[in-house]
Amino acid sequence: MLDDLVEVIDTLKSRIEQHRAGLQSNETRTRMALIDPLLTALGWDTSDPGLVTPEYDISGKRADYGLLDGKGGVFVFLEAKRLGEQLSNHQSQVVAYASELGIRYPALTNGDDWEVYDNSQLVPIDQRRILKVSITSSASATSALQLLMLWRPNLASGQPATANPPILPLIDPLPPPPPVTDGWTSLTGFQPVPRGPRPAAVRLPDGNERQIDNWGDVLVEVAGWLVRSGVLTPERCPIVIGRTRYIVHSNAVHANNKDFYNPRQLENELYVEAHRSGEYSAEASRVLMEHLGQDASKVLLKTG
Repeated sequence: MLDDLVEVIDTLKSRIEQHRAGLQSNETRTRMALIDPLLTALGWDTSDPGLVTPEYDISGKRADYGLLDGKGGVFVFLEAKRLGEQLSNHQSQVVAYASELGIRYPALTNGDDWEVYDNSQLVPIDQRRILKVSITSSASATSALQLLMLWRPNLASGQPATANPPILPLIDPLPPPPPVTDGWTSLTGFQPVPRGPRPAAVRLPDGNERQIDNWGDVLVEVAGWLVRSGVLTPERCPIVIGRTRYIVHSNAVHANNKDFYNPRQLENELYVEAHRSGEYSAEASRVLMEHLGQDASKVLLKTG
């Protein structure tokens, strides 16, 4: 079964690379080309009404898929988005809807990124997340092991297991960053203060520190590290934030045809929208790291 799942994931990676633009423009295409095949490989035949209910709706709370338990209930409340859309824009709603309906496992996917949450405990949303995987940013075998959490027999067991981290190949081969010391703050916990102190330095996941002059430099340095690490490539672009704005693209033009406010060109000729707002730069840096399967907490900031 695992070999078959790896083969499907390899096929989906090729589809994303070859048809990225078309899939990013249309949710239905994403569902047919990427989401349905993976669900089927995990035991959820999307053509079988006994297993999957498309456009699942209870009391006006709707998800694109209800993965059924065969007893009149639902295992997973799955919301689908077009390729490239940021799941972070939708996680609160889908988790809240599933919680109101008494469904334990809300999930989100854009065909590449997959996230599953567990509503059995009343803790903050990020602590409910039990699966987060990007199939284009990981080895296919790694993604397959993680996605077995959604395998139908696993969910039917009542106590679905997740992949044991020690058997997973390392996604990030870099050494751990130096410990956070006085004056440094992790990107994931950083909250810019309006008209507060400007950033003075950024420490990247490989331990290198760069002196910077403004907030736009934070995003440029993070994007530059991702380029040098080989994970930010033209094939992965555009990378979006919101519905019409790009963080990184091969052209310095947003989806709404407006030019980048402050375009900065990277080493591989991609353009980053280096807006000088602290709030935007910190959030865009987090989104960019997480979209490419990297740990944003390994980026540290120091203000001057």
